[in-house]
Amino acid sequence: MDLRELFDGIRRRPQLYGLDGSYHDYCVFLLGVDAGNDGGLLTGFTESLVPRVGTGANLTWTSLVLHLAFPGRTTGWRDEAAGDGRQVAVDQLFALLDEFLERRAAPGGTAAIFDEYLTWRRAQPWHHG
Repeated sequence: MDLRELFDGIRRRPQLYGLDGSYHDYCVFLLGVDAGNDGGLLTGFTESLVPRVGTGANLTWTSLVLHLAFPGRTTGWRDEAAGDGRQVAVDQLFALLDEFLERRAAPGGTAAIFDEYLTWRRAQPWHHG
């Protein structure tokens, strides 16, 4: 089973994996799977999200996903992800994760992700390179 299939199964049946279906539980699970793979599973995930958000090079992927799930909000997305917006946050997480894994699996995918991120970073007024 590939990771995309595994994550689809986890999303559809979180209770089979000891999860409650919350954004928080999914994030903790993914962080654990990433740690169990020496941090290689999600290599480039944050960098794939930053250019889409347009900011947040200092944020974790868990926060960047919420920025994309709740555009225009500057605060309160964590509360939103735990409340009425729970499904929006979860759907956004898995859509972005699936897209990322597909993109990274393509030939040169990881390099392309980092190249896009570095291009974005160099274009920022605060960048001193």
